[in-house]
Amino acid sequence: MSRVLRALALLALAFTASGLGLGACGGDDDRKAKSDYVKQVNIAQSEFAANVETVAERITNKSSSSQDRKTLEQFQAAIDDVVTDLRAIKVPGDVESEHKQLVGAMSGFGAQIEEATLALRNPDSRTIAEAQRTIQTATQTVNVRIDAAIAAINSKLGQK
Repeated sequence: MSRVLRALALLALAFTASGLGLGACGGDDDRKAKSDYVKQVNIAQSEFAANVETVAERITNKSSSSQDRKTLEQFQAAIDDVVTDLRAIKVPGDVESEHKQLVGAMSGFGAQIEEATLALRNPDSRTIAEAQRTIQTATQTVNVRIDAAIAAINSKLGQK
């Protein structure tokens, strides 16, 4: 399971590498709103990275199912925190739907991690395998969704 948890940590850190950029188009008020938005999203990403890094340091090759469950709960808390942070950001109107995609990707990811955590409450070979599959599926899909949302946000922010 530690291999799967390491993959989860790497994926979570990949989200933080997908920073937002900002074009210099639009009026001063428009630029300021976009700039504030970008700063807030990047702060949320940085805080998420710090939390994930702390959790990732606790992953060992010889962890028990109980320890794995606690690690997943810590990942879940980091995901919940970033979702809360992202939802609290004042979003420029021209990227509202793209921001919702980003929040949706992260909250969906959180739901899948929660599902894996619940599967480990009564661990046996079936539930451990189920948790691993859930995490692998989550890690395969969330990065694509996050990258697409951030690319769309960057595209729209640079157009106006």
